[in-house]
Amino acid sequence: MDDLNAAYADTVRAVAASVRDVNDGEWGARDWLRLVVDFESLSEDGGAPRTSSISFAIAREGDGPLEKVGFRLSPEAKAGFAQIGRIMHAQKGQDWTTSTLVVERDGQYDFQFAYTAPYRLSGNLNDTRYRDYLERYKAETGTP
Repeated sequence: MDDLNAAYADTVRAVAASVRDVNDGEWGARDWLRLVVDFESLSEDGGAPRTSSISFAIAREGDGPLEKVGFRLSPEAKAGFAQIGRIMHAQKGQDWTTSTLVVERDGQYDFQFAYTAPYRLSGNLNDTRYRDYLERYKAETGTP
């Protein structure tokens, strides 16, 4: 496996290991169905990049209703995104500003990268782009 694919896999594992560190309350007996991370990174003046992330799981407890549960990324998960950035910079000579990761329960994952001004790090601190994600997930999967 090449370095980039190894970094992808390591980052996915670190994100999945982070899911129990929820923003509010306890993870409890939930099982996650999908993980979503929107990770922004902006390098300025050659120093350490500024970063911002939104991370949440679509989850449920037993046969209960689906929930959107926010969680904190571990230092290992954040380091994984940084490693992906370094490898891609070495390969392409440019830095991505946003990486969106979607991980499915069956282990499939997808990284998407953008090279435009990052939304939150450009001053949009109240990011509502994922507010209706639970409803979008239900519509996409046909889950009630």
